[in-house]
Amino acid sequence: MRKVTIKTKGAQKEMNPLIFGHFVEFMRDCIDEGMWSQLLKNRGFDKRKDIPAGVVDGNPNVAEGWVRTGCKNAFEITLDAKESIARDGYAQHIVCYNDYDGYVGIAQENLVLEQKEYDGYIWLKAREETRILLLIRDGQGRELFSREFSVETNWKKYSFAFCPDRACREAVFEIRLPGEGEIWLDGASLMPSDRRAGIWREVYEHIEALKPPVIRYPGGCFADCYHFADGIGAIDERPYRRNRHWGGYTDNSFGTDEFLALCEKLGCEPMICINFGSGTPQEAANWVEYCNGSADTTYGKMRAQNGHPEPYHVKYWDLGNEIFGEWEIGHSSSEDYSRRYMEFYRQMKEKDDTIVFMVCGGEGDCRSQDWNRMVKQVIGDHMDVLCLHMYALKSMEGKRFRNEDIYYAVAGSVKKYEEILQESWRVMNDGTEKQKLLAVTEYNLGTIIDSYREQTLEAAIFNAGMLNMFLRNAEKLLLCNYSDLVNGWPGGCIVSRDGHAFGTASYYVLKLYAESDLDTILEIETDSPVYDTEEQIGNIEPLSAVPVVDAAAGINSAGEQIYFVVNRSLEEEAEICLPHMDCQEDGSSLAEVTTLYAPKTSDMNSWEEQNIYPQVTTLALPDRKVCLKPHSVNRIRILKKQEM
Repeated sequence: MRKVTIKTKGAQKEMNPLIFGHFVEFMRDCIDEGMWSQLLKNRGFDKRKDIPAGVVDGNPNVAEGWVRTGCKNAFEITLDAKESIARDGYAQHIVCYNDYDGYVGIAQENLVLEQKEYDGYIWLKAREETRILLLIRDGQGRELFSREFSVETNWKKYSFAFCPDRACREAVFEIRLPGEGEIWLDGASLMPSDRRAGIWREVYEHIEALKPPVIRYPGGCFADCYHFADGIGAIDERPYRRNRHWGGYTDNSFGTDEFLALCEKLGCEPMICINFGSGTPQEAANWVEYCNGSADTTYGKMRAQNGHPEPYHVKYWDLGNEIFGEWEIGHSSSEDYSRRYMEFYRQMKEKDDTIVFMVCGGEGDCRSQDWNRMVKQVIGDHMDVLCLHMYALKSMEGKRFRNEDIYYAVAGSVKKYEEILQESWRVMNDGTEKQKLLAVTEYNLGTIIDSYREQTLEAAIFNAGMLNMFLRNAEKLLLCNYSDLVNGWPGGCIVSRDGHAFGTASYYVLKLYAESDLDTILEIETDSPVYDTEEQIGNIEPLSAVPVVDAAAGINSAGEQIYFVVNRSLEEEAEICLPHMDCQEDGSSLAEVTTLYAPKTSDMNSWEEQNIYPQVTTLALPDRKVCLKPHSVNRIRILKKQEM
């Protein structure tokens, strides 16, 4: 058993809760499906089918994700761009020429429904007043709900609500034209009525439990191909756009107003990453005005017309994402980035001179400060914050490593990132009058996409170490954003599917820290034994003198001492000797110890088994000593006398 003493140094720092921030991006199923509770895909009929050359499709003009239904009638189905209510989209057009006692329709299949309330609507228009049938049935064809509408000759939204009498995983949403007629369909929607700010209820509750102080949006790499005008205005009129970075499409239902409404409901600060890569300074300035301008400005008036008369007062604006990287849309040199940044700065500042300007820093996984020095030289004091991204294992270069070696490199890489953070701080503030803060706007274990290593206890131990590092350096940081909040790549701390959710091991680490309600950070020192690593693994070069036990400490709003302690050892327990604390009459102390542990660092939660979650015990500490499990994350809360 390793014995480690923690000593307080007397100095204290003010707590910065923004270091417990989060991040969402239009990346695969992070927002669409993962967060936004819309059951229908391609709900505006705006994506045509991709039909390979040589393939015969009998219904080429049925929108992607939908199928034709019906029999006997003579009909024609087309996609009509002239009649679409959405910008740059299509309406689904159906004509029945001859009713032979049948029907024609379109449907979307394989919807997952539960026995609870749903509401929806569909926009419809007819050549002449025409009767249609909306039908929802299960996979065996049994009816769950039906509603007949008489469709008028102008576009109109037809709404409905229902509660199925049974749950099913293969439900069908169908619109039928039961006789002769001509109709257009657009903007269909089907959502659970118990959603919160448009988010799946269960997902929202998991987010809410994290107490997120700040959320970054809409990317990430996606930000540099996102045009905010696509995501404002009437939700059914927004365009369906291809995701130029991650692939796939989005219908832009979760736009600026929806994101800011979510932040308002959660009580957290929004952070917006503008389109620096393919956007313009004028576009960025317009976005600032839309969010923060008064209702008598051009874009402020537009916001008011969209339902929010008062400005949102968005403080934090991130100018570009990973522009240093060849993978990024708008990739450039540090000098070109810095000079172009000044164009954005001037126009955005004209719209609101109180916003916080956050600059794209250099590769946060690399020790080089060349990019940051150029940023400082060209931009100077026309910035407030330098942003870094930190991912320990972006790849492992196709090499084989022992899992033990990978683990110790990952857990120990926090030492490298702390050194990079401190050197970045020194470079940005050396010889300057205006203090510049740092932000780690993305961090996580970051292994190969779809490896799922990000959901293991190993990742949780890494992320706990990062949080300890942020606490130790809180005075240098404006905010930090864990990547990602929901799904996206498997690094999402919340896993969501069909409206249900569970937390990964890292989720419980993030929750453990965020809910601790720290007011003050204590400066501490430990006498932990150390270890070295020998190989370059991913972004982690060989490390030396990595503490086996990593710790941070603070005082919460109730005046209680709290210690966050990570035991990195795979095999050995650690005996921690704590500083002086409140005692009972017999001289002993009482502590609440919350531990995150699993038998193996490769263990992870899943839909079938969710075994990694905080285990809480209350211990008497006659000699101020606590024994901690190997490869574990721990929070030790020293109870005040009145709680004993």
